[in-house]
Amino acid sequence: MRSTVSLVASFICILIGDCTAQLKTDAVKIKTNSSKGISCYSRLEGEEGVLESPNYPSDYPSNQDCNYDIVRTSSSVCGIRLYIEDLNIPGSITKGGDVCVNDYIAVESCVPEGGARFCGNDSGISHHYNFQPGATAIRLFFHSDSSGSGRGFRIKYKMVEDCSSYFYDIVPSGIPPLVGSATCFTRISEPSGTINTPYHPKNYPENLDCVYQFVRTNPNLCGVRMKTIKFELQSPMDTPFGGACSDFFHMPSCGFLCGKMEFSWFARYQPGATSLEFHFHSDESTGLSGFLISFEQVYNC
Repeated sequence: MRSTVSLVASFICILIGDCTAQLKTDAVKIKTNSSKGISCYSRLEGEEGVLESPNYPSDYPSNQDCNYDIVRTSSSVCGIRLYIEDLNIPGSITKGGDVCVNDYIAVESCVPEGGARFCGNDSGISHHYNFQPGATAIRLFFHSDSSGSGRGFRIKYKMVEDCSSYFYDIVPSGIPPLVGSATCFTRISEPSGTINTPYHPKNYPENLDCVYQFVRTNPNLCGVRMKTIKFELQSPMDTPFGGACSDFFHMPSCGFLCGKMEFSWFARYQPGATSLEFHFHSDESTGLSGFLISFEQVYNC
């Protein structure tokens, strides 16, 4: 059996925007301090700006853990676009399928982590990430160990007010044969339990859009731990750009999962978020047995 992370790497589709666009950057207010367990902290307040690794463009120090909070400037802002202007962080996908295990910069709230953890030298690429409901910021996390160092990163960001192409506001569909009386929306406030596709373990219907909303009932809740019990969606289609999922499960703007696999991950709430959401979509073809996933809301990450 192939490893969990290699399966994720095989089936993940990253939402990439215009890789050549240059963002105009204005002065941005940056505050720095430190907190317990964190080597450095930056708070970026502005419509657009820049974040850099410690000591950039010189090599970053070893054994660093840094948070970068990109603050949501208004309620009309739905996401951010990141443009990786320069990336020089030693690392790659290992033979076992693990993604950037030593040094990396990551969007902390995204799962699977392969969709939002960066290392290597992939400069000149744009990525879009959505704000979770109620979130006041999107947090990026930089980690370095003692295995080596590099120039690090320089990343430009810009606030975005149109996220319609990134599944920002998903309208749940009706569940056959109950169309009109029930929609495929699950609001979860319990501390633990399971989520599943409609009619699991029987095949899920076609043409579904389902939303699974985990409610942050306490501000001390920091995320949701999730693990597959069963996961079987349509296999990815081969395209010139790699595998593409027709039926998929994902956290909007992060990555798409399909096929048959196992995973265990931790989905973090963004700062100030009141909930986080996952989306399941099926197309017009015949479905499979779908998924059954266990979850647990977690305090004090």
